[in-house]
Amino acid sequence: METIPSGRVRFGAFDLDLSTGELRSIDAPNPNNKVLLREQVFQVLRMLVEREGKIVTREEIKNRLWSNDTIIDFDQSINATIKALRRALGDSANNPRNIETLGRRGYRLMPAIEYLKPVPGSAPIDVTAEPPPRRGRSWRALATGVLLAVGALSVWRYEVYRHRITLAPTDTIVLADIDNRTNDPVFDDALNIALRYELEQTPYLNLLGLDKTYATLGQLKLPPTTKIATEIARQICSKTNSKMVISDSIADAGNRYHMEISALDCGSGATLAKERTDISERNQVVHELGVLAVRLRKKLGEPAESLARFNQPLEKATSASLEALQSGAEGTRLFLAGNPQAALPLYERGIELDPDLALTYEGIGLANGALGHYDLMAAPVTRAYQLRDRMTEKDRLNAEYLYYNGVTGQLDKAYSVLARALALFPRDVFFHTNLAHTLLRLGQPRRAADLEDETARLGPSSLYFSWAARENICASRLNEARSWLAQAQALKFDTLDLRIERLRLAFIESDGDTLARIFDDEAHVSNRIVLLREQFEAQQGRFDSADRLRLQASKLSSDPEDISRPLVLSALQNAEAGRAIQARKMEEQALRGKLERGQRMILALSLARSGRTEEAERLADEVSQEAPLDTIVQKYLVPTVRAAIKLQQHDPGAAIDLLRGTVQYDLAYTLSFDYLYPAYIRGLAYLESGDGRSAAAEFQKLIDNSGICWGYITGPLARLQLGRAQRLMGDNASARKSYEEFLNIWKDADPDVPVYREAKAEYAQLKQ
Repeated sequence: METIPSGRVRFGAFDLDLSTGELRSIDAPNPNNKVLLREQVFQVLRMLVEREGKIVTREEIKNRLWSNDTIIDFDQSINATIKALRRALGDSANNPRNIETLGRRGYRLMPAIEYLKPVPGSAPIDVTAEPPPRRGRSWRALATGVLLAVGALSVWRYEVYRHRITLAPTDTIVLADIDNRTNDPVFDDALNIALRYELEQTPYLNLLGLDKTYATLGQLKLPPTTKIATEIARQICSKTNSKMVISDSIADAGNRYHMEISALDCGSGATLAKERTDISERNQVVHELGVLAVRLRKKLGEPAESLARFNQPLEKATSASLEALQSGAEGTRLFLAGNPQAALPLYERGIELDPDLALTYEGIGLANGALGHYDLMAAPVTRAYQLRDRMTEKDRLNAEYLYYNGVTGQLDKAYSVLARALALFPRDVFFHTNLAHTLLRLGQPRRAADLEDETARLGPSSLYFSWAARENICASRLNEARSWLAQAQALKFDTLDLRIERLRLAFIESDGDTLARIFDDEAHVSNRIVLLREQFEAQQGRFDSADRLRLQASKLSSDPEDISRPLVLSALQNAEAGRAIQARKMEEQALRGKLERGQRMILALSLARSGRTEEAERLADEVSQEAPLDTIVQKYLVPTVRAAIKLQQHDPGAAIDLLRGTVQYDLAYTLSFDYLYPAYIRGLAYLESGDGRSAAAEFQKLIDNSGICWGYITGPLARLQLGRAQRLMGDNASARKSYEEFLNIWKDADPDVPVYREAKAEYAQLKQ
């Protein structure tokens, strides 16, 4: 006697009987509690099941449920049916787990379908009845063969679907901390970081970022140091609408170790996939963890070609040394907590334990960068680049980007690497934001803002919201910047970076109340705010006030290097304002200090603008020789300094020629002097050569890009220089207006500033 299939399937947390329309939740307290679906709701669900994850169109639903002569509003009826189905499944249209809406196309069932075994006691088919005598033996053999084939096919289909899990590109996975059941505490940090690197090497999996994980711990009223045990990971999974939790464990097994790794359903905790192994030696633990993870990735539906490509052995991509991994993990934790100085000795300890640990060299470079010690970044980043073949493909791309961006300065190569990286890892927020920063440095602020907008959507956090606001300000898209800041406020994000972006926006929009509030609230807390206020004061011609604020900032700072950049910037602003004595005093102080490359170029431009051309030339040559491949040095900084030197030597034609190649980089963000300086110097050269029209076009660039020129003296000075260009063209009416705009900005300027006195005298002549 054989049994016929029961017609039951399982998807997600539900069982459905395809013959009766009964739906049962396997997570319900009473597992026998069934719901009989309405006929139309059941028929739609059956269609979705039959398609097994493929789209069912609204037209197909209409044809299945109603005849052509039915007089109803089909769209409204389909909407009501889908809504009732979602209600039965406890689903949400905004955050679906079961029924996905594909705009203007239809619907699809998101969970994988599992064909359940027949229920005992279902109706039998009697295959022993005697057939007609003449064909008896051949008919019986054929029938038996067919039944055996059908049975084998059913078993095969069942096994395939029982193990099939499909992850959508947007499905997020929460990684739990290891359940360490041994007496060896090193496994805690070492295996947590190793497993994250293993799973992040493939674009098929989308792990919840650590920033989102820590933020969700805060929502759960748990400190960021909380161990993310499996139950807490499931809560995070539920809070973030993630797909599943991956957890792992290691336990003593005599003289060996027993390791398991599992994928768990967020809601029920049911095991979706599991792998386990026994390990004979401690130094094989990292390797075997990688092997287990690859086998789990296969069960989670990762295609074979992806498994083959993204499968760098874990002990090679990280380290076989558990102690080296532990030291690196502790350093990373301190780095992410905002303490790069404390992270450095831990990173260095990791390198002592494993000199080939490429990722830790990266950590040393990034920690020095975060501390502003850019000269100390090059060696460790270069070493990571040299070891990149040991890394996963994702980390190899990141190492190449860091090398081209931070060591050689070849931004075209950095851009190329990031473009390849995003083609492979389109959801990676770090590749998005690094490409945005690269485009900003290449003078393409609008493209940078578009990418940073996408970053903030992919990883909504206070940091990415502040960067989205900043990039939109640089692109002079003030409405978009205001929108990101409003979203941050609605989500109760409040960080210094966000407050600085609000301050920048308020300054550009002349919002005095917001400026005063932020300045007053932060003046005694943040050195950055004090230095920004110093820059604003100088921008409006109040140099005495700016000097007092810079002195205040130096007292707040414990690191002399913190005030090196404000010092050379202040020297340059004084030089632009004609305060040659004050500029030279600051230049002398700066020349005695230790300056990184970008600061030396600011000093070089200040020396050129204050007439010290030989010293400016020496510094420009020095930096040019240090960075022969650097895009910004060779295409922006050095040509601008050399053009400023030619301008001092009354050779405007040579200055214009030197700046022809910088045009495409005029809007660049350089980490040195920015503010469209090539356009400003080019405009001055055209003025001196008597070409008022060309000069006016250059100064107009600064006025039109207030998001780049905010807070710096060339912003208001561009209006004065535009007035001079218009006067040269004979357009006195426009010239008067430009002078008035400048004098209005500088209405409270120190009266003895030379450029201010000159502007007032020229304006008086224009009025006559």
